[in-house]
Order: sequence, then structure tokens, then C-alpha cells
Amino acid sequence: MRLARAQALAGALALLLCAASPAASGEPARVVLVRPGAADPSISEALIRIRGELVADGFDVEVLDAQSASAPRPTMDDAGQQAGSAALIGLFLAPDGQAAELWVVDPRTHETLVRRIDTRGEAREHIVEVLAVRAVELLRASLLELLMSSQRAPAPAPAPAAAPPPSKVSEQVPRQAEEPRVHASRRSTWGVELGGGLLASPGGIGPALLLVARLRFAPIGPLEARLSFAGLGTAPRVVGPQGSATVQQRFGLVELAALPWPELRLRPRFSVGLGAFHVAVDGEASWPYRGVHSAQWAFAADAGAGVELGIVRRLHVVAEAHALVAHPYPVVRFVETEAARGARPALLGSLGLVGWL
Repeated sequence: MRLARAQALAGALALLLCAASPAASGEPARVVLVRPGAADPSISEALIRIRGELVADGFDVEVLDAQSASAPRPTMDDAGQQAGSAALIGLFLAPDGQAAELWVVDPRTHETLVRRIDTRGEAREHIVEVLAVRAVELLRASLLELLMSSQRAPAPAPAPAAAPPPSKVSEQVPRQAEEPRVHASRRSTWGVELGGGLLASPGGIGPALLLVARLRFAPIGPLEARLSFAGLGTAPRVVGPQGSATVQQRFGLVELAALPWPELRLRPRFSVGLGAFHVAVDGEASWPYRGVHSAQWAFAADAGAGVELGIVRRLHVVAEAHALVAHPYPVVRFVETEAARGARPALLGSLGLVGWL
């Protein structure tokens, strides 16, 4: 559904820009997003999301900051003089804060369409999501309407720069365009991740399959805190000259993750964390030696990188690679012979599903 909307929006905008500029070259079509002066943070973030949709569809998108926080019409008129022949899109918050206006300007005819986005009853943390998703849907309808209007009417004669033709404003709001519910892939504040991972230590302890679970807290789009646990998996065996031993490994971390480009569908992510690493060893020795059980806790530090892909709303797939070091690092010995060491560093590759609540 989201892909179909994006394709329809791209097609409508491309046709509109082609009609506005018949002699255009093969370069990407140019679109200007107008950001009002002293704009509300929700407006600025919604414009960033709209820009991401247009850039993903191959458009040359420029964000133009208005020089002052004036009314929408003078702001768009000033932006039109600076942007030239580019299509103009503006998003303005109503004075009561319960609605926003989406302005779309045809660069050829100077015809202007205004669409109202009602945000009454929406939770504060979902305002940006509502504005971005409904703005994209209204853009599709508005651009198609402008295209049909420009095809019916002959191109107007060039007007002097000092006296641009008056704008025609259509303020009718199609109810069907405002009623669809939000289907964006934006995450909520809390999320739970479950998956599996492969832990390996180049120092001699063999690979182990572990359960990986994480609790996520994302109060800000590009930043995320999480509690991570890995364990309850297989126990690799270490063989020495006097016997053998099985090694159980588990660890828990408090992590801080960054998503530099949260508007992308496939989002790179980077993380660092601190926590504890636990190793339990069950030894089996040949006579005359005796196998023993021992366990050790150690301080752990971790760094990781990966990608996260939204497959459906509130359900994502995430793949990550981590390097983890422990101090003191665990060592498996048989009598006085060191047979293996771990977490210097340990390497973890994980794959999981994230559900956002």
C-alpha cells in the first residue's frame, strides 16, 4: 500500500513538472519544500519525512527556509520568487495547533491548492506521523488535480516579474482524503525484539547459538536505548590434554543506539553498550585428575552495527554484528595448560524481529 502511494505520487509529480517545463532535460525534477520561519518542531520533522519520500523516488528536493514567520500566502509568494520554476510545497500549522495546511503551487500557472489536515484527537507523540502520512496522500490528490487543470487551460502569457498573476486558491477538503488511518512504518516508543545469534571467540571457544532478546525505548527518532540479553543456548566443548569441558556463555548489556537516517525504509544503525559477561565451565578429566565446575562474571563492553528493515507497520527485521570484550576475559585451563580463551573479543551476529507496541 505504501509503495503504491509513493509510485502514484511520483508519477503525478513527474507529469506536473514535465507539463510545467516542456524543454526540461533528463536531470531529476526539482521540488522545493518551504519551511516556515520559526516553524513548530512537528512541522520541521514532517517536512523531513516528506523530503525522504520524494528523494527516494528520484527527485531533486530542496528545503527553503522562509525569512520570516508570516502568513502562508506571503510566505509561498516569497518562496516562489526565490525558487524559480520549481514546484512548491508548504506545510503550515494552524494558530490553534489542531490542524495544518498543505499548500501546493503549480510553477507554470501559479495556481495554488490548499488542503487542511485535521489533527484533533491525535496523541502528541503521533502528530508528526499523522502530518507526514496524510500530507503525502493529499499531495497525490493535489498534484493530479493541478495536472488536470493545467492540461485543460492554455499556458498563460509570461507576466512581468514585478506583477505575478494572482493565485487561485482552492480550499475544498475532500473528506475521503482525510479519513484513511495512518499506515506509516514509524515506530512507537517501546519495542520488543526476539531472535537468535551466533557467538564465537577466536581464542579457542567454539561457536554457540544463543537466544537474543532486547527491550527497546525510543523517545527520539534517531536515538534509542535498550536492554539486551543473550544466552540460554548451546554449550561448545573445549578439549585439552587432560580432559574436556563444556562452556556456557551469557551476557546482558545496557546499550545506546543511533539511527542516522530514520526516514529510510532500510535504516543503518550503530550501538555501544556496557554490561556483564558470565561464563560457566563444566570439566571432565581423565584419571588421576578430577573435573570441576567453575563460573566467572566479568565486565563487558560492546560495539555493534547493523540494518533495520520495516516489513509491515510496527514489525521490523533487524540484523546486527557486534564485537564484545570482557575484563577479565574468561580462560579454560586443564591443570596449568591454557586450552581456550573467550571474549577477547567475542563476535556476535544476530537476526531478530522487532515488534513496536
